[in-house]
Amino acid sequence: MRVILLLLLGLLLPINSNLNAQTINAEDLDLEYGLPKLISEEDKRKALQKKRSKVLTQTVATRVSRIVEAFDKAGTYEDEKTLILKSEDYTQTQKEKESKEKDKLIKKEVAKAQEELDWLKERIGSWKSYDKSMIWYYQGYINLVYADDLPGARENYLSLIREEDATPQIKLASYYTVSQLYLADEDLDNGIKYLLLWFERAPEVTAQAYVLLGQAYFLKDDYKKAFSNLKMAKKITEEDGALFRENWYSLLIATMSELGLKEEQVPLYEEVLELFPKKKYFVNLAGLYNELDRPVDYTSLLKTAYTKQLLDKKSEFQSLSQSLLAAGNPYWAAEVMLTGMTYVPGLQIVDKKCELSRVLDENGKIKTNRQGEAIEEEVCVDVYGPAFVKPGSEAALDKDAKPVLEEDKQNLTILAEALRSAKERKAAIEIFQKLVEITDDGEAYIAMGNLYYQEDEIEKAIEAIDKGLKKGKLKNPGYAQLTLGQAYFELGRFDDAREVFTKASKSERESVKKSARAWLKYTDAEQERVKNLELRKESIS
Repeated sequence: MRVILLLLLGLLLPINSNLNAQTINAEDLDLEYGLPKLISEEDKRKALQKKRSKVLTQTVATRVSRIVEAFDKAGTYEDEKTLILKSEDYTQTQKEKESKEKDKLIKKEVAKAQEELDWLKERIGSWKSYDKSMIWYYQGYINLVYADDLPGARENYLSLIREEDATPQIKLASYYTVSQLYLADEDLDNGIKYLLLWFERAPEVTAQAYVLLGQAYFLKDDYKKAFSNLKMAKKITEEDGALFRENWYSLLIATMSELGLKEEQVPLYEEVLELFPKKKYFVNLAGLYNELDRPVDYTSLLKTAYTKQLLDKKSEFQSLSQSLLAAGNPYWAAEVMLTGMTYVPGLQIVDKKCELSRVLDENGKIKTNRQGEAIEEEVCVDVYGPAFVKPGSEAALDKDAKPVLEEDKQNLTILAEALRSAKERKAAIEIFQKLVEITDDGEAYIAMGNLYYQEDEIEKAIEAIDKGLKKGKLKNPGYAQLTLGQAYFELGRFDDAREVFTKASKSERESVKKSARAWLKYTDAEQERVKNLELRKESIS
């Protein structure tokens, strides 16, 4: 049974699988639609009235007692095997040996039980209905738990259900098991059929049962019914003060996505992140925020993921940095890019875990003192946590690992723009100096020249802008010419300034033309003023 539950309810469906689905309002959905019929109070009363004691035929009872005894022994051996595998008193070789011995004993006991069942099944026509139900019950158990024969187990439990005098509790459980076995075999229609039959008879319905039914409807692409049952499961869970499981959240969110309920997914994702702060949920919610045009929430969430060191992809660092830059947080934008370009995903020691452990000798046996007591010593192990660490450091996962972001044109440009916006001009200049080496246009030189100009390093500004103009392939050469002309003007090199402003006045951009003509007039006037001032100085002297 455990195997099937894990198979069916352990399924983690993809989240946000269809964000582009047609959007509808939650209010438009009938939340009761598709919910199963539950047993009424009157039916419960009648069922109790019909209940009567069942007694096995003596021969069957004797055989069943042997079957139960064999199962008990097999269970004991299973428990012993588990303890051996978990024990620190055995070497790995010893564990494997002892485990095999326990498997042999388990197999032997199961064979005994099967032998008794075979004898009973050969005479199946001789037994009354209640006897038959118990035979099918134990045969189903063997096929399900020990033989891994799921179709055989399903037929066994179906035979049990057909027995009129089967114990109500066992018959009820069989409906549920049969449903699970059909679903495991991807027979959704029969799986749903028998699960609905179980709902009609069950005195109490769990959230897990609603989830199972919701999952079956989801796999049938019946998303409205899936949504109804999953919502009911969540309601029951909340009323019981229990935890809505992670994979249940995944299934519910996936269902809502298929129904186009984008806004309604947000609070669910926020709940999930509180309980299970995993990267995939941060990424999916960020994508949802982006879909819903909520840039502030999008940026904030990615920032949180960054601080938790959950980002490990080039696109994630770039997107966060650009979002922070657009939101007016250039310092953060630059920090994100620098982290991506400087560090690699790794591990670092965050704590130490110490506990007493028995000391073993060279043969793997426990050492003892003179009193025969086991010798213990404190053993400590490092506890590691995720981190961004320097490449090649002791904390790096791979000594040859490279940072997430390469120092290419795109990444350096984002970083340079962030530093420039943050008024970190000298740091930005260093990045532009790297860019001029790897770009085939003059834009990096122009940007560097503008920064030098703002830092009052006029000579360096002129040199950089001049190189940029010569390298060419500029988007707006007229603007670069205006800055260069102003730099010449600052140094009193009016002829050079006039030459550059004249070139700018021929720009295709009207705003550049207008500014260049104004600067030409201003340059002529300033040059004339300086000339007259010098003449006055000469006349005085």
